[in-house]
Amino acid sequence: MTRQILIIAIAVSLFASHCAYAHHSYAAEFDRDSPMTIEGEVVEVWFKSPHVRYYIKVIDEEGNEVIWDTRGLTPVKLVRNGWMKDTIKVGDRIKMHGHIGRTNKTIMSILDVYLPDGRVLTSRSVAYDIDNQ
Repeated sequence: MTRQILIIAIAVSLFASHCAYAHHSYAAEFDRDSPMTIEGEVVEVWFKSPHVRYYIKVIDEEGNEVIWDTRGLTPVKLVRNGWMKDTIKVGDRIKMHGHIGRTNKTIMSILDVYLPDGRVLTSRSVAYDIDNQ
């Protein structure tokens, strides 16, 4: 019986350490002091857990195409904020505002998405004032 308890304890410890390792720190990955806005064409949509992702083709200052990996909240939270899987589709031209990556300058944590029809979607879990970031 003691051996079984030991095996279960080890298995639980390994599982818990894997879960802790897999979760990332927002502050370690994204720079809250570097908000920016990009505009481009959606080339891939990844509307699934753990975070929704949109890959956006942006033309940089030198005229080069750059693919941005933009990341939002979980699908459940985004649906609560008013968008669905097909709200943003491949081929759509959109503008995104968010926090740039610390080490990879072509990743962004999405704060807001500006759609061509004038709607603004938020990927924020709480109210956030764009003008006071």
